[in-house]
Amino acid sequence: MLQCKGHSSKQDNLAVTAVALQDHILHDLQLRNLSTADPSKTKAQQRDTRSKSLKRNTRAVIDTGLKTAVQGPKVEDPEREYVLDPKPPPLTLAQKLGLFEPPPLPLSSEEWEKVKQRSIMQGDSTQPCPICKEEFELRPQVLLSCSHVFHRACLQAFEKFANKKTCPLCRKNQYQTRVIHDGARLFKVKCATRIQASWRGHVVRKWYRDLRRTVPPTDAKLRRKFFEGKACSLTALPTTQVCTELPVRER
Repeated sequence: MLQCKGHSSKQDNLAVTAVALQDHILHDLQLRNLSTADPSKTKAQQRDTRSKSLKRNTRAVIDTGLKTAVQGPKVEDPEREYVLDPKPPPLTLAQKLGLFEPPPLPLSSEEWEKVKQRSIMQGDSTQPCPICKEEFELRPQVLLSCSHVFHRACLQAFEKFANKKTCPLCRKNQYQTRVIHDGARLFKVKCATRIQASWRGHVVRKWYRDLRRTVPPTDAKLRRKFFEGKACSLTALPTTQVCTELPVRER
């Protein structure tokens, strides 16, 4: 009788372990629709039922004219950096049983600053995106906790294609993601530098053309051509204008 009880307890433990491993694999592969421990569906259904009940119980309210002024939506700072997953995912049954390591705790602001400094030292934002091989420009950019940088859309497409949350470069699992704007800042600086260089080149070329028209060159041949051109241009003008155009030394 005791042997039967021990055998049944071992079978129960094996069954629990198998279920825990299966659930962890489903979570790891992001197949949450098939996971038995994911309460997101039930919560969504509860929200839908609550919203339907609230819509049914709503009544018309008489407008007395004493309503407070409705404030418009708050304008968010486009340069603000924020974490996409501030809370760690819930533990699976396998992680609770100690079969797998639990997910790492969210990084603090100081730790994120160290990760960003490491990415800056590597020059990741100055290089193209490792997935699409294009410049970051003004498109949304994300920084992973492993200090690698990608386009946000490229990373989402890679996660959807791989069906797993793994860094495309170092293959780190369970990474954390932070939205940054380093690539956009560098692109704005590059555009401003190009505009300034173009304007300075235009100013210098204009100044040089005016200089060549007014100041004779030092070389004898070029100086002769310069004065021949001046003489030809003066002969085509009326005599009154020729007298006014001639320098004091030539009058």
